[in-house]
Amino acid sequence: MVDDTVYCYEGSKSLKIAGQRSGDNVTLQNFLELESLSWFGYWEWLNEIWHIDNPEGVRLGEEASAYMNHIRNVAENEMPVYTILALTPCARLWPWLGQQLGSGTNNFGLYTSWVETNLDPGNTGYMEYQEHVQWAYEEGLVTVERALEIYTTSMQFEVEFFNSVERCEPSQCNS
Repeated sequence: MVDDTVYCYEGSKSLKIAGQRSGDNVTLQNFLELESLSWFGYWEWLNEIWHIDNPEGVRLGEEASAYMNHIRNVAENEMPVYTILALTPCARLWPWLGQQLGSGTNNFGLYTSWVETNLDPGNTGYMEYQEHVQWAYEEGLVTVERALEIYTTSMQFEVEFFNSVERCEPSQCNS
């Protein structure tokens, strides 16, 4: 969870960087700024639990670090709308997980509140991401080839980050 906390912090910074690079596109700039603030809000919420004074001082797992570096690289070097695209796999994952796990059943014991808050299958925030990317495509600001490359790379990093969590056999988890 510490990596997730820092991921939210770094995502906020990357969105801010992309917003600052949006030039005269006020709509995109405003969206990226609001998303940056939203991600920073997640950082603050998670930080109330984990108490991280210096996120730059956290030694991240290799997978988390590579994913964050990818998003930062997109924010600094690509058209700003590609940053939204780079974050879309993450935005799509959590509602999908909620659907797969049966979020909404209130059947997760002491984790029910967390599951219902974070894995809401009704969360469609990712659709706003997709709408901005679609607009940019229609305006000729992004290409299908580059969009697929960035999205596929992000999806692979999302999978690697998600799978980097150390797991144990049920019989060993309580040991």
